[in-house]
Amino acid sequence: MAVLNAEERIECMRAYRNVLFSFFCEDLFFKKGLFELLDSVYYESSSKCENIKSLNRVESDDYFWIEIVVLSSKSIFEKLPKRDRAFGDDGAGVVVFCSENITHVIKGMSGYENAIFFTDDLKLSDVKRVFRKIIFGGSDNRKEIFERISFDRLTDREKLVSELLEKGKSQQQISKLTGMTVKTVSSHLRSAMCKHHVNSVVEYRVKLSYLKDVKSN
Repeated sequence: MAVLNAEERIECMRAYRNVLFSFFCEDLFFKKGLFELLDSVYYESSSKCENIKSLNRVESDDYFWIEIVVLSSKSIFEKLPKRDRAFGDDGAGVVVFCSENITHVIKGMSGYENAIFFTDDLKLSDVKRVFRKIIFGGSDNRKEIFERISFDRLTDREKLVSELLEKGKSQQQISKLTGMTVKTVSSHLRSAMCKHHVNSVVEYRVKLSYLKDVKSN
């Protein structure tokens, strides 16, 4: 996984009210566009608010950290940035801009449990609405936006076939190694894939490699 150093993180941060945004985006033009979009959301909403003092008054313990991750490639093999949650699950979220096929790979992974995804068919109005809720909506609105996604626990057999799949074994090879029928192996894989929110064996293999990378770090 790609990791930002401290200086890169500071250069990629913006604060609006009590919300801190940090950015992982290698496309400078896209990043500049995000900066301008956030500025417009903040100042447009501020200008519509009659009581500016009440707008700027926030609860001292109501701080939130949003990481915006932009994955420009359509490939599910693209490297993901490692995320460190500074404020815990209730005080952090991640907004991911990516292709549709990589959303299944990312969902539920460590650091990406509280995530919202914008894919190829995104609408600018939807993005602005989400950013407006994040900045001005308070903690209740943020909890609605960032639905927590987690993995259900795998059974011992699901874990075994998953480990062998991650090592590059085919379903036929897994069958020979474990003594299960191919049909049983396939059934366990389908169940494990469902618990990990993926739609195909290829996506699952990639997700397993990412999960292994997370554990090794």
